[in-house]
Amino acid sequence: MRSLLSAIDAVSVYCGRAVGQFYMVAALLTFYEVVMRYLFNAPTIWAFEVVMLLCAIAWMMSAGYVTQQKKHISITILYANAPRSAQWALDLFSNVVGLAAVGTLAYASWPLARDAWTMHELSGSPFNSPEPMILKGMLFAGACMYALQLAVNLIRHLQTHGEWR
Repeated sequence: MRSLLSAIDAVSVYCGRAVGQFYMVAALLTFYEVVMRYLFNAPTIWAFEVVMLLCAIAWMMSAGYVTQQKKHISITILYANAPRSAQWALDLFSNVVGLAAVGTLAYASWPLARDAWTMHELSGSPFNSPEPMILKGMLFAGACMYALQLAVNLIRHLQTHGEWR
């Protein structure tokens, strides 16, 4: 069981670090588009869609990493001032609610991803990229990865119950 939990952690870390590079590529492409548009009066038809795709994939596929690292946004003033037993209960609550919400997202996004891939859905823009097909697939994959990491965090949290008393 420990090796499975560690493997899920490793995949979350790998994905999060890998897709983090997409933001730099998106910034460089945005700079390129600005130069082409305003200095050479030759805007691209592809830059906007590619930048949107890169940022969306990075955001979706990094959720597991952020959760594994416990770097997500939280209201720390309430949490820090609560007794340890209340902190444990708050962590339990956030893991359970998060897992239910993200599990529902994964479940709901599967038919959308499947249909987009089956129909070979394209954006319909002048560039006509496969952006919808890719994003819907990445939404499902990212939600699954996020749900798995939340489940790992929940299991580990339940295993530490005696340490908080």
